[in-house]
Amino acid sequence: MKELGVVVPIVTPCTKSGEIDAEGLTSVCRYMIEAGCHALFVGGSTGRGPWLSRAARAKACAVVAGAIGSKVPLLAGCMASGLSDMMENARLMAEAGAQIAVLTAPGYFNYSQQEVERIFLQFADASPLPVMIYDIPAFVGMKLDTEMVNRLARHPRVIGFKDSSGDLGRFRELLAALRDREGFYLLQGKEHLLAESLLAGASGFVVSLLHVDPRPFVALYTAARAGNEDLARPPQKCATEILAVLNSSVARRPETSTLFHFLNQTLHAHGVCHNILLEHEGECPAWLAENARQALTIAESAWKMAEHTHP
Repeated sequence: MKELGVVVPIVTPCTKSGEIDAEGLTSVCRYMIEAGCHALFVGGSTGRGPWLSRAARAKACAVVAGAIGSKVPLLAGCMASGLSDMMENARLMAEAGAQIAVLTAPGYFNYSQQEVERIFLQFADASPLPVMIYDIPAFVGMKLDTEMVNRLARHPRVIGFKDSSGDLGRFRELLAALRDREGFYLLQGKEHLLAESLLAGASGFVVSLLHVDPRPFVALYTAARAGNEDLARPPQKCATEILAVLNSSVARRPETSTLFHFLNQTLHAHGVCHNILLEHEGECPAWLAENARQALTIAESAWKMAEHTHP
């Protein structure tokens, strides 16, 4: 398999009415690249891909492409509820500068594994970009079958798989099955499984909580890639603790916008961008803002520890 590294599922700074804030988005991109991240993913769940119009997603992609140039790879979400919309998304994202199309199973209708596999294959056959399959059962409503993923990975246009299922056993099975697939990326999508996945041979990871502070996450990747489990342990503890803070917040306020409020607070504290929230999401509750500050403290402490050690 091929190394990709720390991939940021970039947020989409915007006005409260939803207009893309190009300056803010450029600022977030630069912040992540300067922190040592290795690739950006625009139009994913954290970037509100399912909410934004096709034109807005293409504009965001073009802004990110302009901000990073050829420094790092650019992945773009092409998810939709039907194949024709998926293909149009891929065409526009390719024109906007994306290098890899990211695709989940289509939403809304109930599909069999065989039907989803056919949809993925049809997309891969016609896509203007190489394809990364993205498994996120919590949002799509189904978990992709392991053998189906193995078969899709043999398609010449399918070059990666992002696993946000939280199933470490399945992830290890895929690592073993795909180890001989040169040029293929296998990425972990859950914060609490990063070190274990990287030490076992994962290509990298894609997680939302990078936006709290990318530095300890980059330190985690660097330590794990060097095979240093001892140095990887403290930043992994940081990632797990921040995730616990977010999970407790979501348990109290189950709306998806809880994540956006949480990340908005941390990005604002870093002075990276002004806003990622929409009008209907209201104001951030005081307790949630305090939880975000707690996450920032955890990250800062982990980073200070990582600064004094080297793989």
